[in-house]
Amino acid sequence: MYKFILGILFFFVGHSVLAQNSSDVGIIAGTNYYLGDINPNKQLYSSSPTLGFMYRYNMGPRYALRTSLSFGNLKANDLDFDNKYQQSRAASFETELVDFSIQMEFNFQPFLVPLSSRAKRFSPYITSGLSYVSSSSTTSSFAIPMGVGCKYLIGKRWTAAVEWSFKKTFTDDLDGLSDPNKLNIANKFHNDDWISFLGVTLTLQLFNDLQCHAYDRIVK
Repeated sequence: MYKFILGILFFFVGHSVLAQNSSDVGIIAGTNYYLGDINPNKQLYSSSPTLGFMYRYNMGPRYALRTSLSFGNLKANDLDFDNKYQQSRAASFETELVDFSIQMEFNFQPFLVPLSSRAKRFSPYITSGLSYVSSSSTTSSFAIPMGVGCKYLIGKRWTAAVEWSFKKTFTDDLDGLSDPNKLNIANKFHNDDWISFLGVTLTLQLFNDLQCHAYDRIVK
């Protein structure tokens, strides 16, 4: 799996040389938290810091393809909740995470770096794709990320964004527990663990000496 990830990263780096004026690199900073058998629905519960790196290839004013690699923690404890079964079970976990993702972005406003005469400096966006999450203490799993955010062009080459995303994993063992029915959670939607991220990204456009004026002609 790690050879596959390295191969993808080399592909994107190589592609950035061929499509210089359409590529961004940057950092990710924020917080991770867990939703699952111990924490069924409490948002921002027991959040932990997350840091990472990202590369984005801008396909045009509306669409972008990005890859990211981030590092963080997840933790939860039954004793933080009033549920009687959880108080009796007293389960807890803490694990380190490595997350590799490939995602598409869709901008609701035409967005270009550097700013085009027909593009916008600000745009909400949605994102989704495929992730691979490696956990230090339990298991690894593919996941489907789904997120919303807002990005803003700072100066000529810098873009800042705020994003909130959820990753549905394909495992129910991220927390070391695999029987949610004891908590009367029978819905299959809840039978796998989720990872949520809330944070910011800051990206820098590469090779700003080139600009594709064809983008101006396709902005609606």
